[in-house]
Amino acid sequence: MARKINLSNEKGRDTVVNFQGQTAKKTTRFVTPDGAPIKNKKYIKSTAKQSLAKLVEKYGSLEDLADAIISEDPELDFEVTGKFLTQTSRVYVNDQNKVVFRIKKTEKIFDNKGGLKDSRPPKQLIANINTDKPLKWSGKMFPKSKIYNKFVFIRKYQIVHDSGLKYDFLYDIAKKLQEKNAMMLIGSGKGTGPAIMQDGGKPFRIFLEGKVKGEEYLLLMHISNLELKPIPE
Repeated sequence: MARKINLSNEKGRDTVVNFQGQTAKKTTRFVTPDGAPIKNKKYIKSTAKQSLAKLVEKYGSLEDLADAIISEDPELDFEVTGKFLTQTSRVYVNDQNKVVFRIKKTEKIFDNKGGLKDSRPPKQLIANINTDKPLKWSGKMFPKSKIYNKFVFIRKYQIVHDSGLKYDFLYDIAKKLQEKNAMMLIGSGKGTGPAIMQDGGKPFRIFLEGKVKGEEYLLLMHISNLELKPIPE
């Protein structure tokens, strides 16, 4: 299903266009020996009573637990282990594996050495990819041969047109990017700010990649939330 993004070009002109993910078609199919299709199902492996912490607490030590596993199979609950699951709901539990109903979420910020920089309530960010203010053309070009060593890309979308005017708009962007053989950063503010895909979502960087062939074009959005930096010595 196509989604909307308000995008500007090099001249500062903007328009709302569609973008969508492209799912690769499966080329293999798994079947049983008799040719029937394989179905994935969830099943119960164990309950909280069979967790390692609970079993060690019960038997006193890992050595005693190992002996018990050989002789008694305490890691299995024969009443429920192997039962298939249908509808499930996520719950939160405390360190005693008891369900809790009031929780307080905390966002932790770490530096590039793994040290904790800050601990704070999570920020509720508002989507900004389809508002009155378009994501701007930053002008910052990154050569394709180098950008994959600078950022981790987690997802990509194809931007598509739904009218002749939008075709010209997107084709021109794709052509300029192909001529530069580079990907370009777009974003909020002056073009370098974060892009929020949905309310409550995380901030991302968006890089545009363009290709043209005759009258055809391909304009892709590459999504990144991690920049690669050298480890300090």
